[in-house]
Amino acid sequence: MNEDPKTNLSEMAPPPTPITRVGTGSRVAIQLLLAVVILMSAFYIGILHHERMDLTKTSQFTLSEQTTSLLKSSQLQDREEPVKVIAALRKNSTHYARLRTLIEEYERLAEGKLDVDYLDPIRDQDRSLEVANNYSDLLADQLFSDDIFIIDGRLSPPLDPTSPNAGLSFVRVEDMLVMRSDENKQRRVIGYQDEEMLTSYLQAAIEPRPRVMYLISDKNDLDATASVNPSQVLSETMGRLNVFLAPIRISEINKIPENAEGVVFAAPQYDLTDKELAVVKEYWKRPSSSILAFLDPSADLTNLRSFFRKHGVTRRDDRILKVTNGRTDSQVQALFSVNAPVNSVTVSLEGKATRFEGRVSSLEIREGAEDLVTQGIRCFAVIETAPGFWGEVDYKQPDPSFDDSSDYPGPLFIGAGVIKGNANLDKIEETVSKMMILSTSDFLDPERMNSEQLDFVKNSTHWLLGREELMGIGPRGLERRKLNLIPSEISWLQNIIIFFIPIGFLLISLFVWSTRRA
Repeated sequence: MNEDPKTNLSEMAPPPTPITRVGTGSRVAIQLLLAVVILMSAFYIGILHHERMDLTKTSQFTLSEQTTSLLKSSQLQDREEPVKVIAALRKNSTHYARLRTLIEEYERLAEGKLDVDYLDPIRDQDRSLEVANNYSDLLADQLFSDDIFIIDGRLSPPLDPTSPNAGLSFVRVEDMLVMRSDENKQRRVIGYQDEEMLTSYLQAAIEPRPRVMYLISDKNDLDATASVNPSQVLSETMGRLNVFLAPIRISEINKIPENAEGVVFAAPQYDLTDKELAVVKEYWKRPSSSILAFLDPSADLTNLRSFFRKHGVTRRDDRILKVTNGRTDSQVQALFSVNAPVNSVTVSLEGKATRFEGRVSSLEIREGAEDLVTQGIRCFAVIETAPGFWGEVDYKQPDPSFDDSSDYPGPLFIGAGVIKGNANLDKIEETVSKMMILSTSDFLDPERMNSEQLDFVKNSTHWLLGREELMGIGPRGLERRKLNLIPSEISWLQNIIIFFIPIGFLLISLFVWSTRRA
């Protein structure tokens, strides 16, 4: 009888080797151990190499270029002693989280040149008394009445023994808040100007002596008490750059004061006399002189116009406008020039658009003219109009239209810079003189000035004073926005938050549990 071959093979085959598996408990322990190791490694790497990221669309929590430039500037980095900052912030304050994060970013970018001391005046009363004793002369009874920042940039020994507190200041958190009355006439916080205030006071601490520029005040008829006074706007703007804008009557002096680092014409209405023009010319001959002029297109300034023309810039008697669908548009769309010299006033602004409201005339700029080159004078455009605008000479007549025989075709220039001397040679860079001329002054109205124009004014001031390393895009105030929802929309949001989201997570959890159980 034949045997089944399959039976023989099964009897001859060796028994299967059992597979040894790690128990479930051991596997869970190993997984937990690995998870702990990975987590600790992540924390360790994060502590040594961490970086904050601003994920907002408009980078609202990133310090501006001007602030970053100040923190990286030689003015701060070359100091032997760091600037001391005492952040007296109550931890139960609604502004604590934002302000603490903000000053920490200042401290990080300063790379050791800011020594920040965090103080809660409520919880640390002993430390508060010590600070009160050290700064009693400055703060008096205002100490800790509100959250404050004390900025101490004093050197030892002081640069000026007669002013031992030069470089010492404080700013209240209350002054950093933008307030507005609501429909119930209650004052509410709608935004912050904290970075702008901190940067301003830090600049004053680094540079204890304010730079002085003189405003020619007797050539305009501005109301000093008006809220839309261009000189007041300039004074406040320059003050935050640690520049003191001092009014001066040129008709009563024989020369510009020796400490002048700049002369400002803000919407002049009256022309200079021959004697006054001679005063301006004498000042312009000084090394490192600077002139900032915002001209009124309606003013007849023959002598001042002639002075600028000799330096390659002439204000034309026209109005920049365009006609769209039969409608005259005098709000001039303009661009910051991309062809300006390196380190000029348009750094970081080049190619950006802005809109000038009010009256705007054009400038003739003789860039590269041979007679100017022989005198060591260089003029260049900093602001030019967008396509479609032209210079209308007969602007007083209704229904304007472009006339190629008399009008000026675009693109036209609104702003111009002038350099006298060779700014490319380091040895004589400090002797170079500069001008910045704009053919409009209406934009200085606070209700018309936009952020790009404010940055332009700040950068112009820095450029004229030789602070090129501080130029850039300035701080943007953070604003709170309120969503106006009707009751049905509020009810729908409440249902989503209270019911639908928890139920959704519950259903997902049940689905995962059921899948694993199967």
